[in-house]
Amino acid sequence: MKHFTGEIEIDNEILQDILEGRNLYTGTNRKVMLKNGKGINCNKNMISATWGLTRRGRLCPTNEFRDESPYYGWYYTKTYSDNKDLKEVFEEYSDLHLPTGFWWTQVQINKNFPIPPHRDAPNQGSSVIVGFGDYSGGKLCINKNGKVFYKDIKNKVTKFNGSNYTHWVSDFVGTRWSIVFFTHHSKRELKKLIKKKQDSINNASETNINNEEQ
Repeated sequence: MKHFTGEIEIDNEILQDILEGRNLYTGTNRKVMLKNGKGINCNKNMISATWGLTRRGRLCPTNEFRDESPYYGWYYTKTYSDNKDLKEVFEEYSDLHLPTGFWWTQVQINKNFPIPPHRDAPNQGSSVIVGFGDYSGGKLCINKNGKVFYKDIKNKVTKFNGSNYTHWVSDFVGTRWSIVFFTHHSKRELKKLIKKKQDSINNASETNINNEEQ
């Protein structure tokens, strides 16, 4: 094992050390969700960064182009582009602590982010979340058909369906981190997107060659 020990509390301390000081970019949609849901602005002590893919080809407010991914219509988030080495970190962590065979392509990294009630509509299937840090409170709240369940996720890997059920975070004190493993795509869908991207590149090349010959 390169980074972790296999003991979740120790590994979460290691993961926190890895994430501290990283360039973790809170996306506009997360800031809007916080503003609309809680009536507060995201400050420098709050982070909700998506490590993975996005459909948005440009960054707000700079309007810079994002890095392209091998998947048609999808780009890498700024947090991914700035922290590509986290891939092996998350893969090792997931191999040690996530349910066997759980499929994920993205990771949401949260620090002190008071997530309001919402659903993760684009997600497919279940997500896996774990909390860590020096905090109290901060339970995962899940509304299942009008009944609210309160899950203590501190150093506890918890599987839940964030696309089907409204969920949020209860009040907390201290420094609260959480990471959420999830996906928007099945393996089959990703293979199709790779092929579609390659086809579009090939078609563009053929068009350029034809234009040059004319």
